Amino acid sequence: MKTHTATTYDLIVQSEDKSRTLIETIIYALFILSAIVSIWQFAVQPIIVPSHTAGFASTRYPTA
Repeated sequence: MKTHTATTYDLIVQSEDKSRTLIETIIYALFILSAIVSIWQFAVQPIIVPSHTAGFASTRYPTA
């Protein structure tokens, strides 16, 4: 008579919920997609650098 003793890994694999795995995969994909979109938005945002010469000219030649 042969008896089978289940290991912890066997019990985890047998009890794994397939629908939960699908939901977790979708959530992880959404996290990755949101990170990619955030990086893309930062990369395409225009950089506006104020002109240093405009401030210099206004202090050099006062209008009053």
